[in-house]
Amino acid sequence: MKAKRIIHGVLLVMGTAVIGLLFYYAMWLLTDEGFREAWKYGWPWNSWMVLVDYSACCLFSAVVTLYYWHSRGKTERERDRFRLQALENQLSPHFVFNNFSILADLIEVDSKRASAYLMNLSKVYRYTLSHLDHETVTLQEELAFLDKYLALLQQRFGESVQVRIAPDVTQRKGGLPPAALQMLIENAIKHNEHTQSHPLIISITTDKKRITVSNHKQLVASTDSTHMGHHNIVERYRLLTRKKVVISNTPENYSVTIPLISTNR
Repeated sequence: MKAKRIIHGVLLVMGTAVIGLLFYYAMWLLTDEGFREAWKYGWPWNSWMVLVDYSACCLFSAVVTLYYWHSRGKTERERDRFRLQALENQLSPHFVFNNFSILADLIEVDSKRASAYLMNLSKVYRYTLSHLDHETVTLQEELAFLDKYLALLQQRFGESVQVRIAPDVTQRKGGLPPAALQMLIENAIKHNEHTQSHPLIISITTDKKRITVSNHKQLVASTDSTHMGHHNIVERYRLLTRKKVVISNTPENYSVTIPLISTNR
């Protein structure tokens, strides 16, 4: 595979050099009157001159191609790193422990609910494992995944955590990084108190081209935060598009707005 790539690279450099050389000669012909006069009496270069010019074009093409491959490889490595980070966040020991503890309790008291919970849990992990190698997913795919994830939250927290999705969100078209909405919801739960008497209400709204996840702040006394989830999303958007993630942090509310990305899927 590596040898095949090298061969393709060499052919690309040689082909690009030929095109560059012809362009160079054409521009010379169009802009240099003395050269046009010389052209009337035959080919104005000897073979050594052409060879030197072609070698220079090959060198320039090789430098540009190597720079492109290096930049592309660096970008791909960064994408892989953030995909892995997102997977690690989703499969964190804390997340796994809580969900399996709830499952164990449900098996004891209600086998039907335990079965439904297990089905949703398996769908959450299946989505995570199968979609994090994608740069983007459609909003409809993400919402379908979120529906299974919210079912887990309902079993885990009851009415102390409420996620309200505006009706027009489901009508929007576009894509976003996989598990982006889930990570924002998980972050809100991590940093805010939530009880039956004072539930945490998380809203998901849209302004046609963007999706906003927001909540009224009722911060816990202390949390060890690395801001890794937000950093993950911001960096994935940086690699995918020029559109920016907007974070608003006021004394009363916290919100993250992520743009929808055009997708042909």
